This record gives sequence, structure tokens and C-alpha cells, in this order.
Amino acid sequence: MSITLYILLILFIILLAIDIILRLRKEKKPQFHKLEKGEEIIGTSNTMKLDASLLPINWAYLIVKHGENRGKDFKIVKDETTIGREQENDIVIPNPTVSRFHAKIIRSEDKYFIEDLGSANGTMVNGIKVTKELLHDGDIVQLGDVVLVFKCL
Repeated sequence: MSITLYILLILFIILLAIDIILRLRKEKKPQFHKLEKGEEIIGTSNTMKLDASLLPINWAYLIVKHGENRGKDFKIVKDETTIGREQENDIVIPNPTVSRFHAKIIRSEDKYFIEDLGSANGTMVNGIKVTKELLHDGDIVQLGDVVLVFKCL
């Protein structure tokens, strides 16, 4: 190889190294700052700041396992969530085997209970007819012919 070719190769390697260094300088990693309670966000942000004291400790859902709307989930956000056929309920299940006002979910601190409201076909938890029962993650709740799974995150 000629000397000119060696010089060109060395120049190419130097330029390649400079290019890599400049690219690495441009790719600065984002700086994260943990917000303390009550601290405000200064500047623009595309994220929403939530006050942790406003969020529930856990989240609960009822997921339809069998019946109309299979796979649909209902988030339980209130201290008392009513379930039934009527539109006035928080969770409406349009099934003739579900009473107009069938049951309610009661949140007490970090626990959830289901209470039957004198329904015609009853409320069952894990195959046992109940009037009021503590719910656990994964419990199977049956209202008439509709089967739901209780999930608590």
C-alpha cells in the first residue's frame, strides 16, 4: 500500500472517532428529579403530577368472566358501588337474572366487601351464597347467571 492510502485511512479513523464523540455528547441522558410532597413542577412538562394522598392505596375491579360483555371490567372507585340491572347503579349489568338493585361493593380502608341487597337470585362468592362477604383478589362473584372475577391491585 502506498503512503497516501495509509494517510487517508488514518484521517478516516480520526474523523470517525470525532463523529462518535460528538454524537455521544448530543445524546445526554435525561435528568430525573424526584418530586417531594408539595413540590411544584417548574417549566413545561407533558406529564401529569398527582398528589399521592389523593390516590387510593389499591385499585379494585370486577371483570365479567361469563355472561354478556365477557371480558369487560368495572373499576371500583367509590366507597359504596352498587351493582344491578337499573341504570341508576354504578355498575349496570343488563341481564334478566340480575336484580334491579342486586348487590353493592363496600370499600372499608383497604378491604372490600360485597353485600347482597335482597336480590331474587342471590349473590355467590366462590360458589357459596352470601349476604355480606369479605372479597379477596381472584374471588369469583356470581350475580344470577353472570360470573365476575374480583381483582384487587
